[in-house]
Amino acid sequence: MFGNDLFEQLYDHLDQAVSGGAAYVKQSAEAVKKGVASSLQWIWEALQGDFNPNQSAGQIAANAVLGLIPVVDQVLDCRDLIANARDISRDPKQPEKWVFLSFTLIGLIPSLGSALKGVLKIIFLFVRKAGGDATKAIRPAMAPVLTFLSDPKVKKVLGISRLDKVLKGFAGQIRGLRGQIAVSVLLGYLNDAVKSLTSLIGKIKGLAPASVRIWLEQSQRLVLQMQSQAGQMLPVAMGPVLKSLDEIAAGLEKEAVKHAPGYKAMPGGTVIHPLPDDVVKVNLKILSRSKKGIYGEIISDNWMANHKFENLLPEHRRVRSLNDKPRGRGIDGIYKNTNPPPPYVVTETKFRTAGGEYIDGDGTKSTQLLSMTKGSGKQMSGQWIDKRLPDEITDKKILKDLKNEGYEAWLMIVDESGKVIQITKLDKSANAVGTISIK
Repeated sequence: MFGNDLFEQLYDHLDQAVSGGAAYVKQSAEAVKKGVASSLQWIWEALQGDFNPNQSAGQIAANAVLGLIPVVDQVLDCRDLIANARDISRDPKQPEKWVFLSFTLIGLIPSLGSALKGVLKIIFLFVRKAGGDATKAIRPAMAPVLTFLSDPKVKKVLGISRLDKVLKGFAGQIRGLRGQIAVSVLLGYLNDAVKSLTSLIGKIKGLAPASVRIWLEQSQRLVLQMQSQAGQMLPVAMGPVLKSLDEIAAGLEKEAVKHAPGYKAMPGGTVIHPLPDDVVKVNLKILSRSKKGIYGEIISDNWMANHKFENLLPEHRRVRSLNDKPRGRGIDGIYKNTNPPPPYVVTETKFRTAGGEYIDGDGTKSTQLLSMTKGSGKQMSGQWIDKRLPDEITDKKILKDLKNEGYEAWLMIVDESGKVIQITKLDKSANAVGTISIK
């Protein structure tokens, strides 16, 4: 496509494109392809883009880089507006779609600056992929965000020296947006964007091929239709939008810490114990209930391993694969404590569904975290654990130490993000008495 050739040319001379603006873009377009329509063809090609969920980190970052260039930035905003309108037209009453439109409109706030705007566009794309869950979106979004901010050309144009300061600054700006976001404000940005799109279509329609003209006219109708519905639908989106911004700001602050000088990650900066391939690639939506329980145990055991806790269960009692058979309602994990006393930690893992139910390693689903059992009291109570220790530990010395020196009881929660999201310390009655940091 001609547009791709032009964008490659603009990227190669990014500093000139950013400073030269519209004149430089027009000059570059004519250099790439001669002809009357050459300076406009890239525009209608760009407008026909969409929220492609299957882009690589590099492709997503490249879009953000192009957004630094005046004129190109405005065209990409119009592209996003059209994509929102087409999406909304399929189901105008779905609140989530108006949340996503709000994200596009937030990107039009002039005070954001092109760098933060690019970062937010990347993160908003991942929030969309995560079904609106900004907390879940931050982690995968950081790969293209860092690709964008670490690009040598981008660093030169933006004057970036330390990523931690940039990310922390962005978090502060996002928190400051709260006071600027209201339905009336977003409607104002929407009206301005519709005017810009109408003007843009008017300039290029006469030179566009017939099929493109039809597409542009249809897109314009859908955008106007969306505009007429926005006053009624945007108020519903405000709560989720503000919540997402808070979560994004918190996520960027956490990421900033990781890029500060002197930050120490795990040895070598890598995961010591990688997850099995079948666990990494699994589609949780198609897993049976019992497999989800096993999945939770694998994730929690991996967390313990990467935090230097030594698993003391015999090899045949450890869950290693999603193909392992459920083991029944025994103890999920017994570990050597990295921060004694006491010298040991006994764990129970629950997989939490999106509906707020909890699944055990044997596939049992309940709204209760810890249930009462026959003959040994509440699950994870001292009575319940002590009764099961002889069945789990074959080393008599360790078994004796467990009884004499004691242990901590932890309840670990894994959810559909594939991460340990909460660890609760329990007393002898299996009541919560504290939490464990999950850093």
